[in-house]
This record gives sequence, C-alpha cells and structure tokens, in this order.
Amino acid sequence: MDKVAFYKILSSAVNNLFSKEKTIDKNLFFYKNTGGKSMRINKKGVTLIELIVVIVIIAIGAVLLVPNIGAFLPHYRLRSATRDMVSTMRVAQMKAVSNNMEYQVVIAGGSYVLQRNTGGVWISEGDTKTLPTGITISSNTFTNPASNALFRPNSSSNGGTLDLDNTKGSQRRITVLPSTGRITDVVVK
Repeated sequence: MDKVAFYKILSSAVNNLFSKEKTIDKNLFFYKNTGGKSMRINKKGVTLIELIVVIVIIAIGAVLLVPNIGAFLPHYRLRSATRDMVSTMRVAQMKAVSNNMEYQVVIAGGSYVLQRNTGGVWISEGDTKTLPTGITISSNTFTNPASNALFRPNSSSNGGTLDLDNTKGSQRRITVLPSTGRITDVVVK
C-alpha cells in the first residue's frame, strides 16, 4: 500500500468518526498481504483459535481461584451462622416487646429455634435451624432457662454469651446484655 492510498483511507476513517452520517468505506476492510493479493478481513465472528485462547485463559483463572474458595469457605460459614443466630435473637427481642410476652431462642446442640411463652407453655415459631457444616458451639453461658437466650417484654434478657467456632480455629462470640438485652457479635480469634 502506498502512502497516498494510506492517507486516503486514514482521512476517510477520521471523517467518518466526526460526521453525523456514518458511511463505511469498503477500503477499510481490505489490506494487502506481502504477496500483493487483496484479502477480506472477517468481521462476522471469531476464529476457532481465538475461541480456544479465551477458553484456556478462563480455565487458568478458574484453576487459580478454586483453592482460594476452599480456604475461604469455613470463614464464610462461621460469619453466616453467627449472623443468622444474631438475627433470630433480635427477632425474639422485638417480638417480646411488641407482643408483650416472653420469647426465647432454644439452643440445643447444633440447632436453634425461636419460641414464645403462652402462659407457661413454650410454642415454637418457625422451623428449627441447624448450624452449617463445620460450625460448632464451644461455649454457652445462658442460664435460667437452661442454655436459652430469653427476652422479656421490658426488653431485658437473661444475658449470656455464645461462642461459635469453625474448623480453621476462628471464633465469633455473641453477647446479650441482661439489663438492656443488647445483642453484639465480635470476632474472638
């Protein structure tokens, strides 16, 4: 391609960029190879080689990412279990105040359920929830009633702490203050 033809194609492309009416110059889709023959550039799709290169790049990225997901999973499960437990306790606290009756979160082994007191009889509200795989309760200091978080209509509670552990040794602590019923969640280790 000589200089005159190159400048003609270049000026046509620049004019096309800034003009309101878009026209396509057919010369923009041709180039001369070293053999002097004119060849048309494929603008309709991708070649098989391009597709294989993209798939290989995605596969390499997936191989590098999978081990990191496995290491992150126990921490995610611990954070998720703690958040769910705290949420259930907050629901119990709000319902105790709004319905003017005692509510408790019964914690037994690796599961817990929300219950309300109807004149001395505790009735479960909702399904029993189970802790995720690899999450255990290492310490439970709630007393009276036995190991349950109790919330009263005046927003107070029986108070206590609950420690949740994962398989990697991380620990989160849920604390409920007796006088105000305030629920907090902190990372212990």
